[in-house]
Amino acid sequence: MTARAPFGSLRHRLGKQQRAPAPTPAAPTTQPPRQATQSRWSPRTWLTTSAFRLYAFLSARRRQLLPLTTRAANLLDSRLIVAPAGARLLQWMDKQLERGTFIGTLLARLTSTTLAAAAQVHLAASRKPSALRAVRLLNLIFRSNVRARAGVGAQAYFTTLALCSAYDRIVREVPQPEAIDSFAINFAVGVAHMYRGNLAVAAHFLTAAAASGDGNALRKLGAVHALAGDHVRAAACFKASVERDPRSVMAHQNYAGGYDPSTYTPSTWELENAGELLIYDNLIQLGENFYHQGRYDDTFRSYQAALDHQDALARKWSIPQPLIQRIAATSRIFDPALPVRLLGYEWVTLIGHVGFIDCHLRMAALGMLPRANYVLLAPPGKVVNQPFLRLFDPHVTIIEDHALVDDLMPYQRLVGDQFIAVRGTDGLAEPWAHAASRAQVAWAEQQRGPIVTVPAELMDQGAARLRAAGVTAGWFVAIHIREGGYHGDGPGTTRQHRSANVGDYLDAIAAVTARGGAVVRLGDRSMTPLRDMAGVFDYAHSDIKSAEMDLYLCAAARLFVGTTSGLTTAVQALGTPMLLVNCISNDSQFWHERTDFTVRPVYDRRARRYLSLRETYRQPLQALLIDTAVLARHGLEIHANTADDITAAIRYKLDCLDGTGQSLRKGGPLLDRYRAALSDNPYNFGASLPVPAFLNRLPELLD
Repeated sequence: MTARAPFGSLRHRLGKQQRAPAPTPAAPTTQPPRQATQSRWSPRTWLTTSAFRLYAFLSARRRQLLPLTTRAANLLDSRLIVAPAGARLLQWMDKQLERGTFIGTLLARLTSTTLAAAAQVHLAASRKPSALRAVRLLNLIFRSNVRARAGVGAQAYFTTLALCSAYDRIVREVPQPEAIDSFAINFAVGVAHMYRGNLAVAAHFLTAAAASGDGNALRKLGAVHALAGDHVRAAACFKASVERDPRSVMAHQNYAGGYDPSTYTPSTWELENAGELLIYDNLIQLGENFYHQGRYDDTFRSYQAALDHQDALARKWSIPQPLIQRIAATSRIFDPALPVRLLGYEWVTLIGHVGFIDCHLRMAALGMLPRANYVLLAPPGKVVNQPFLRLFDPHVTIIEDHALVDDLMPYQRLVGDQFIAVRGTDGLAEPWAHAASRAQVAWAEQQRGPIVTVPAELMDQGAARLRAAGVTAGWFVAIHIREGGYHGDGPGTTRQHRSANVGDYLDAIAAVTARGGAVVRLGDRSMTPLRDMAGVFDYAHSDIKSAEMDLYLCAAARLFVGTTSGLTTAVQALGTPMLLVNCISNDSQFWHERTDFTVRPVYDRRARRYLSLRETYRQPLQALLIDTAVLARHGLEIHANTADDITAAIRYKLDCLDGTGQSLRKGGPLLDRYRAALSDNPYNFGASLPVPAFLNRLPELLD
């Protein structure tokens, strides 16, 4: 559609057909939810709210649906959006509109619907840039509808911008309160102003959306009031939303929990106090959402408010004694003299999150967290790797009973620990990863070993299975080359910068096998197969893959080669030596002292240079590293490590393990320069150190 398409002519002809009046300015309104919810519920409102729910449904199943949605997105692009056929269709439509035919009007409607549908397909495939391109085309052609805030095209335009977090564009499009007769547009515009701090304007549009009685709009309106510090109005909105859907009161601490409210039965206490309790949940969600937008200050302002509200709730209520007795009855390590801290099941849904438990325990052992009974809610269906979780049995109370998990879940608002923020100095919110990194450094200085140990029986069984699979070398390197399939970060997504190209690792793999070691490739079946490579066992595609073998390989490897992925967090808990390449993260990394690393450098297109480590790993820039679209808006891009970088790093690490190489830990000018470069953020990489050859190749990183 973009090649030789008559956008100007089409916009002019369609604009003449609809001479819409300018949007009607309106005074900001923030009527209470009781009045708002008395308005009508129309079929059109139901349709638009269903679209949001469909998006949430598809997002939750993004990984499973990715092959299908990616094929559909590719088909739309290749046959229509960037194809000559699309431009010819628009040229024909222009001629028909010029003649005033019915076909022209029909084609216009078909085009508007097709572009709206294309945006939704790209969203389902996690291709936000492509979805934005589709609605930009829609805006170019149907600008009169967008300005009039009318029709399916306008609703698709604003909704897609909101789902892509393009809030600045929405705010520029609708900067002031105005009267809009569309639930979808009111909702999208209200959310955009909320995330940009224009709370009075946000309240106006979300009040209009909540007038339909939609529970999600009421939640967002309550979130606006919570951000403004008006807990009375916030509680009223949250209570009204729960009255429409009682199961939606289910406690939330992190999206990784993958909560399923449809199977949840709320308690009477939770329903009666839903408004006040949900202030905590929604402040947590706001913090998560700001985090994914790369807005550091807003993130921790929300988490600070959430922690403060949690303290207030804990002063008002406590876990009932019968529930505490039920916890004690399930545990051999429960100490009735200590308080209870709850860890929700977001701590067990991903293997990296199970590894987080290790650092949480280190923080507690070092006095950075209070001494307590740490009680982990871990229903078996949520646990990603049971053998790994079982290693923590001597250290945390693990609750697997579904009934007890549900009964305890509401009390996370009072005594729950999550892994985004902790109470730092003077009760101020500190990023959890930063606190974990400080703990890792202190742990290394005190020369403490791993907290957990893999049972000898499991290690023996794993070694036998690996030999039976044909890996007979005396030692092996476990390698994990992150690709996008597991998390749905496929081609064209804005998180693909965390993944790597397998081809860049082939020389490094050969360097391992040349020394007599084997290479065991970890991962899942969505990864690119490694076939016909001498000395390489593609465990990710093997028939011996299991949770036990995953754990064995991570613990038994002479060296683990990975990146900033969840598996790295699991491996570091086991104390395995690590080499991490292609690293990029908006968080601090709590890597142990047996870790060496290289980062992906950040390139400034405007200045035509790489940013130094000092520039990259400080706020607010570091927060932007979460999303390539956010970086692009600031003129920045991420560059992968080269094949030579990776090969040199592996040789260096193996030399250090052999005792034949000079480790950067021995000191010298390069180490001094590195520490000076990170003097503003010395805990960013935990107790690890960079690979010298990489710093020598890019000396500008230390400038």
